[in-house]
Amino acid sequence: MKLVELFFPNYCLLCNRPIRYNELLCPECLGDLSSGPIALYEDQRAFKSYFYGRYESKLRDLILLYKNSHHWRLSKILASFLVKTMKTYSSSAELLTWVPSSLSSLEERGFDTMALIAKITSDMTGIPLKRILESRATSNKRGMTVEQRRSLVKNSFSAIGKVYEDVALIDDVFTTGSTISECVRILKNAGVGSVTVYCIARA
Repeated sequence: MKLVELFFPNYCLLCNRPIRYNELLCPECLGDLSSGPIALYEDQRAFKSYFYGRYESKLRDLILLYKNSHHWRLSKILASFLVKTMKTYSSSAELLTWVPSSLSSLEERGFDTMALIAKITSDMTGIPLKRILESRATSNKRGMTVEQRRSLVKNSFSAIGKVYEDVALIDDVFTTGSTISECVRILKNAGVGSVTVYCIARA
């Protein structure tokens, strides 16, 4: 045991097992999370969506820890899940972009959660990163019904300029699909050729 571990013990963020001082998760939890991507995708008229796993158990807890508890270093682990999914289900994407946080989420968390993951994903895949979407939404979607979510996301995004490449769009959790559908609509109106969606989890 290193001296730093003796005086400053460290514990797994998911199960509280003792771990090395520079780690975030224990080998057991990492092993439980390494089973993706699952054989699950959705083929809609405007886009295809691929998912690393289901929004449950340790994957759900990991995403919530990252988003709500300021564990920003988990972004590298979550990005690796997207990279694995993108390698399993490849696309013609020439650019990578993300679903931006709402204004209320930015105020609450202090940073755009998917922007950080997108930067790491771009570095890992070599796909150039470009901010194409910006959010006009002033509130988040937590606790809303399906109809309320659909109403909220309508016209809540806009495109920053024109883009004519094929795009990979990433997000953390695909719930009703309303947000993704609206983002795809905006991207295509901005000139994007095709959009392939990759999400960490499917609710």
